[in-house]
Amino acid sequence: MAIIRPTHDAGLGEKYLDESKRLINKDGSFNLKRTGGLWQARNMYQWLIGLSWPAFLGLVLLLYLVTNCLFACAYLAVGIEQLSGINPEAGHFWSAFYFSSQTITTVGYGAIAPIGAGANMLAAFEAFAGLTGFALVTGLLYGRFSKPNAKFLFSNNALIAPYQGGKSLQFRLVNVRSNIMMEVEAHVLLMVLDKENGHRRYYNLKLETKFIQFFPLNWTLVHLISEDSPLYNCTPQSLKDLDAELLVRIKGYDDSFGQTVQVRYSYKYNEIVHGARFLRVYESDADGNTHLSLNKIHDYEMVG
Repeated sequence: MAIIRPTHDAGLGEKYLDESKRLINKDGSFNLKRTGGLWQARNMYQWLIGLSWPAFLGLVLLLYLVTNCLFACAYLAVGIEQLSGINPEAGHFWSAFYFSSQTITTVGYGAIAPIGAGANMLAAFEAFAGLTGFALVTGLLYGRFSKPNAKFLFSNNALIAPYQGGKSLQFRLVNVRSNIMMEVEAHVLLMVLDKENGHRRYYNLKLETKFIQFFPLNWTLVHLISEDSPLYNCTPQSLKDLDAELLVRIKGYDDSFGQTVQVRYSYKYNEIVHGARFLRVYESDADGNTHLSLNKIHDYEMVG
């Protein structure tokens, strides 16, 4: 690699005694685990907002079931005789569980009703807990739906491709959603590891085009590998020895939300294919309409 002056620490740390996994995961999160510190409700809110939809819905269902089980046990503790309308065939626990689910959701079919002081007090507390809990879940649902975020699909691989009589580093992305993205800007860093002293070095990669006004089609980002590029004379083995990783940050204006959104991505050295070029992902029909195939964003062919 050419001797190029590295940038300052990109905020991801410079001193590492051992090799680590990729810095940015495929979902855009940082490969970082925090320890220590005080718990704060705001941290819990951010965690719940950031959960995937299956994990969030599964957690809500689990809390709902566990809460009803706990209240069912509480009704059994104060005495099942304080609940009228119990069906003996259903069993005491399940009858208390069904009554709890009706109370916490304020449905109240009326088949089972509290008649003792203990059961009435417990039902009143459960109704309050249900109103509060569902209000919090509703707020989280609104926050998740209203949170602006981008859904970009990156090519599985970055390529070292022939370009203008030389070589270039290329990867591409596309907006999966049908919303309008404008003023999209890209930043790419190359991270390499100096294993002799355990230092990470970061290099800004100059892009041929780092800013586009509109983003309706795919966008291929190109870094020309000239003599002043940190990738000059790179080989698959040299990138592996340096534990190289491309760190990508895309920022754009989402016209649907009227806000700026950002996404992160990365390519490790083993995800960089040498001697290949991307295949075309859009075509025009006889009527002049442009057809973009998202499934072809990853397609490439090897070249001599």
